[in-house]
Order: sequence, then structure tokens, then C-alpha cells
Amino acid sequence: MKKLIAMAVAAVCLVSATFALDFEIGARGIMGYNMALDSDLKTEYSKAKAEKVYDAGFGVYTNFALFGGLGIQAEANYIQSSMDFNDTSSGETTPYEVRTLDLAPMVWLNLDLWKLTLGFGAGPNFSIPIGTTIAGDLRNAKKDDFKMGYIVGADFKFYFTDHLGLVLSGRYIGEVEEREVELYGVKTGVPEYIPARKTVYGGLGVEWKFF
Repeated sequence: MKKLIAMAVAAVCLVSATFALDFEIGARGIMGYNMALDSDLKTEYSKAKAEKVYDAGFGVYTNFALFGGLGIQAEANYIQSSMDFNDTSSGETTPYEVRTLDLAPMVWLNLDLWKLTLGFGAGPNFSIPIGTTIAGDLRNAKKDDFKMGYIVGADFKFYFTDHLGLVLSGRYIGEVEEREVELYGVKTGVPEYIPARKTVYGGLGVEWKFF
């Protein structure tokens, strides 16, 4: 009898968990700003003044939520950072562009409120440079190496139907870079950690919920 009860309880839990699963995919456009890119390049090129700094791109994601809305959201975001430099000595304008692919697996929590859903998540972010366009005095600038940082974000979703929804999202991506402290132009061997990236962006897109 106890075995039958245990089997019945296990079957109920299994069926409940199965019906509690959510699987969603979505895509969005991105606009934002990398606060660290501006200051870092100004340090490298002290004669230049940066203007018109912005990030633009697009992203896709999938969300697999377990019971209670807690699950995993995996994102792939393509971002192009663009900047115009004005050389204060010559007056010439130099364009600078960096294209980056961000891969972010996040722990995610969805809170369903009828046709509205609020989502919150955090996790590691892996950034991969996939191209750099440099002209003028900046042609010798180095590409960023593969970097690991962190990402936190929130989504606001409104569902037109049981499956199709509009998604407004916000993300913050941070990275820290280790550098060697220099004293009067001499390297000291002492490391310092400075922000290498502080990207804030918003996105607008659509989502499809399978179940």
C-alpha cells in the first residue's frame, strides 16, 4: 500500500512539474551605451575628443522555466559600439567601431501577472570580438581579447495571445580588467583592477511561448 501511495505521489509530482514547464524564444533590437569605452579610449588617445558614442544591435534568447517561473535564460546579443573622435590638434574626425558577440547564460525568474510577465536574471557574460574597423590615428588600436564578465537584466512582457508577446528589456554588462600599476612610467608589478566595460542597453522585441 505504501508503495502504491509513493508511486501515486511521484506520478502527481511528475505530471505537475511537466505542466509547470515554460519554453519561450524571442528576438529584439538593442540600443545602448558603453560608459567605459569612452573613458578608456580617451586615455589611450589624449589628443582626441570622443563624441556620438552609442551601441546598437540585436539579440535572440530562449527561456526554459521550471515550476514557479525559475529557470535558465540563454542569450546571444550582437552589439556594435560606434564612436567619432575629433583630434583637437588637427580638427580631423576619426570613426571607431567595435563589433562584439555577447553570450550570456542567466538564472532567470519569471513572475506571471495575467497577460503581463516580469522577469529578472543574472549570470556570467562571455564577450567575443568579431570585428573592428579603425581608421586614421586609431588604426593601431588593439582588439579586445575574449573576456568574461557579468550581466544582470529585467524584462517586461505583455502577451497579445497565449503565445505571442511584446518584450521590453534592460541589461547591464560589466567587465573588470587587470593592469600593472605604473609609477613615473615604470611598471611596478603591482596589479590594479579597473572597469573595462560598463554597458547599459535597452531592447524591444517579440517573444513566442510554446507552452
